[in-house]
Amino acid sequence: MSQVRVRIAPSPSGFLHIGTAKIALMNWLYARKTGGVFILRLEDTDAERTDEAYVQAVCDGFKWLGFDWDEGPPFGDEPEKGEYGPYRQSERVEMHRRAGQRLLDEGKAYKCFCTKEELDAERERARSEKRPPRYSGKCRNLSPEETAAKADARCVVRFKVPQGTTVVRDIVQGEVTTENREFDDFVILKPNGDPIFHLAVVVDDAEMKITHVMRGDDHLTNASKHVMLFEALGYEVPQFAHMPLVLDEHGKKYSKRLHGANVLDWRDDGYLPEALINYVALLGWAPGDDREVFSREELIDAYSLERVGQSAGKFDVKRLNWLNGQHMRRLPVQELLDRVLPLIHAAGYDTSGRSDEWLTRMAGICQEKLRTLNEIVAYTDFFFEEPNGYEAKAVKKQWQKEGASAKMDRITSLMEAVEPWTAETLHDAYEKLCEAEAVGLGQYIHPSRLALTGKSVGPGLFELAELLGKEVCLQRMSRAAGFVREMG
Repeated sequence: MSQVRVRIAPSPSGFLHIGTAKIALMNWLYARKTGGVFILRLEDTDAERTDEAYVQAVCDGFKWLGFDWDEGPPFGDEPEKGEYGPYRQSERVEMHRRAGQRLLDEGKAYKCFCTKEELDAERERARSEKRPPRYSGKCRNLSPEETAAKADARCVVRFKVPQGTTVVRDIVQGEVTTENREFDDFVILKPNGDPIFHLAVVVDDAEMKITHVMRGDDHLTNASKHVMLFEALGYEVPQFAHMPLVLDEHGKKYSKRLHGANVLDWRDDGYLPEALINYVALLGWAPGDDREVFSREELIDAYSLERVGQSAGKFDVKRLNWLNGQHMRRLPVQELLDRVLPLIHAAGYDTSGRSDEWLTRMAGICQEKLRTLNEIVAYTDFFFEEPNGYEAKAVKKQWQKEGASAKMDRITSLMEAVEPWTAETLHDAYEKLCEAEAVGLGQYIHPSRLALTGKSVGPGLFELAELLGKEVCLQRMSRAAGFVREMG
């Protein structure tokens, strides 16, 4: 088999959609698994909808996900690379026009002079007669003389659909056979000579020597038209793989209006790109074993196009949260720190007075608890400022009961006596106190956490207390004890 060449061809008329990201991932994995070429092509021929801000957004999305491309256009700060450019469809229009003209010259296409009013009337008749609205073929058999006589009239170019059947051989969907009579003669060139999508995509795939067209199964209905055009133009027909779409949590196609449809929503919400691609890969692809957590390299190693299913996967945020947590645990602590420090700084906290060792330990004691990077602020803000209050629900549970004030005094006395001030010595002291009183550790851990952090949940109490330091902990215990006494 010749070298695999696959492509992703987003339209820069919006952000990078989660469904497009999934198809990009499937292509990227296949290229990396086979030692093939992953090509980025921008389908930007819709000038009214194309926006360079969206071009940048698509670029940012691909780069955040880590999809490096082997060939592609100038994109963000990336130069054009590859020998089959240009890689923006709008710069390839002359190629598309030449292909359309060749089909005209070979009698495989024809000029259609029907007006919009005539076509609307045709469709209305079809509806009233309960027939599918198809072009009648009125201009299909115009003589050369009749066509020449209309030379100055506005026209489109239609492809002359051949008789017989068209077979789409699809790796995912199987063999799909369509009767050609189900299609009308479809337009391939607009009145101004610009190509319709069907012609442009076929010419670009052929000229770029794409071996596998891997795209969403919403394009399966277009595949027969594309096979007809590949064959009419004398191009080799690539292998197809039409893949299931991403559905939202209600089982519907992921609407562009939903939060999360934009890939960068997940970045902004603190998810790891490696977790998102791990999760998206499992929406419609099965690894063949019970594994769920994959690194990028493990996905490449396990990936098989033959294991892509036909059923769409329904997005489940709870499962993504779990996977994101698993990937958070896999990060080396220093890398975790590098990812969360910008978030801590963005929240307004100054870490310059802390050593790298201290900050790394801070990240380390939070690692088992974090589900997203953004949660780091809530888990660490108390290290940088005094709690400005206490959780009301926790106050009621821990401090609005008989003996709460005396318990706070015992904790304070315990802390005063601990030497050296380490997580281990603190744990031992708490354990001895609880054994002496025949109560569980939680009876003293929970009110202590509330006093030191103002919260009921967070990193391990003994570890955070060690990082806060003995003096700060005693100050906060004293303040909390006064708060409890005032509640009386």
